[in-house]
Amino acid sequence: MKKNTLNKIVLLCLAVLCFSCKAKKEAATVVNTVPAEVSSKAESIKAITENNFAFKTLSAKAKIDFKLNNSSNGANLSLRIRKDEVIWMSITAIAGIEVARVMITPDSIKIYNRLQGEYLAKPFNFISQYSNPKIDFQTLQNLIIGNTIKGSVSPASEITIGSNQTVVKSSEDDIAYELLFNEYFKLIENRMQDIKGQQLVANYSEFQALNGRNLPYSVNLFSKAGNKNVRINIKYSSVSANEPVDFPFSVPKRFTVKD
Repeated sequence: MKKNTLNKIVLLCLAVLCFSCKAKKEAATVVNTVPAEVSSKAESIKAITENNFAFKTLSAKAKIDFKLNNSSNGANLSLRIRKDEVIWMSITAIAGIEVARVMITPDSIKIYNRLQGEYLAKPFNFISQYSNPKIDFQTLQNLIIGNTIKGSVSPASEITIGSNQTVVKSSEDDIAYELLFNEYFKLIENRMQDIKGQQLVANYSEFQALNGRNLPYSVNLFSKAGNKNVRINIKYSSVSANEPVDFPFSVPKRFTVKD
């Protein structure tokens, strides 16, 4: 992995990272959590909401391949979350050497880069350089989990109910949403675009059951923000929910603090 692109890659991944997962145990078939008949807007909103994934903690491992403009890289990711409090990531090279660690809270982002011996600490809104300024901690958390984002599905949304798919179109805080759900009312495509033309497209597939809900373990992402084009492919190998997790983040004294 090239040193001069690592920090940008970490921040861009934060801006567009979405979550997909596969149970630690042998994969189960998808579960049907949808009522026998969903025919109204209110019923579809209820089905979508009830199929969002509820959790207290998550721990997962994944392989990520990403492309920033014409630069391609691959890495392994360890991810841990305590709902509404902390998102923690450890990024390792293919050889198994940790190259970066990330700690995100509702008001801060901290990154240390082992390759360059650097440490960065910024307020959460620093991420707006690489994404829409409306994105807050809970929005990022929902993107990672694969849940719907607040305001993207509401009684004001335009909802088209089909036999196997449901389409939801809406707008909130200058962001236009177009969401596509499968027959289980799980998100399979999420398109977001703001008035500046910044885009995020996420495609989800290969669903499996975990804790009574269906989750994808294959995700393809595309993000466009200014002159930055990012493509990310995520494959999760393991995930656990509602188990004890810790968030180690000790910065070596020799590291240089970056502005």
